[in-house]
Order: sequence, then C-alpha cells, then structure tokens
Amino acid sequence: MQTDEMASRYENVLYARAMRLLRSRSDALDLVQDTYERALRGKASFQPGTNLRHWLMTIMYNLFLDRCRRLGREPRALCLDEHEIAGPEPYVPEPWETITQEQISAALAGLEHPFREVYEMRLIDNCSYDEIADRLTIPRSTVGTRLMRARHKLRQTLLKHAVC
Repeated sequence: MQTDEMASRYENVLYARAMRLLRSRSDALDLVQDTYERALRGKASFQPGTNLRHWLMTIMYNLFLDRCRRLGREPRALCLDEHEIAGPEPYVPEPWETITQEQISAALAGLEHPFREVYEMRLIDNCSYDEIADRLTIPRSTVGTRLMRARHKLRQTLLKHAVC
C-alpha cells in the first residue's frame, strides 16, 4: 500500500480515535501526524497481509501512552495569562549604599585627632599595628582600641547622614 493511500484511507479513523484519547483538536492532529511518521519509519516491521488499521491504531496508542508517561514526569506548567503575578518589590537601597565619598571624607575629618590619626595610618598608609605604635609611641593595644573606636564613630556618623 502506498503512503498516500494509507494516509487518505485511515486518516479519519485515526483522527476520531485521537480525539477520543486527547479531547483536543490540535493534540489529536499532532498524534495522527506522529503516528504516520512512526509508521513510515517502521514500515519494514509491517507484515504484508496483516491488518494495517490495527497496526496504525497500535502505533497511535503506544504514542499516546508515551506522551502520558512523559507528561506525568514533567512538572506542570501554568498558563501565566490566567494568574495574576505580583511584580517585584521596588529596589530600596540599604542606608549604607547611599553614602557618598564626600560624606566619608567629612566624617573622617570630624573624628577626634587621636582616632583619625590611627585610622589614617592603618587604612591610608597601610601600616601595621606595631608600626603605628612605634610612630606614635603608644602601646600596641591602644592602637587597636583607637582603631576600633574610630571605626565605630565613623559608622555612627555615616549612618546618621544616610538616614537623614
């Protein structure tokens, strides 16, 4: 039997069966098309003299089962048109993100001299605690304390400006 004859002779029967299985016109047409494609690829396995209609129906049913199994494993996709989706919240920068370089410079200039001196030597000059202690002739522990207090005062001053 020729391909054209197979397609024209069994198309309506296959389409009716596909509609009963899927209840969707577009899905049924896809299933019929896939059935013909699989039949043409497996034409060598068809034994002449057997029931061609039954062979095509078997191919269709197996394709239908494969689709059902595949859909059972895949997550269900929701149509976004049917559901309202909340938009993202507007971005609100953190207070520390709005601090400018001028504010940092002003806060640093507002520090008391001993704290500013230690802070600048550590961060700008990249001196070690021991070097700072030697230069200022103070104990190493005092360097750590002044640096900690300088950072704390800077943080308070900058966050106060950021909130305003």
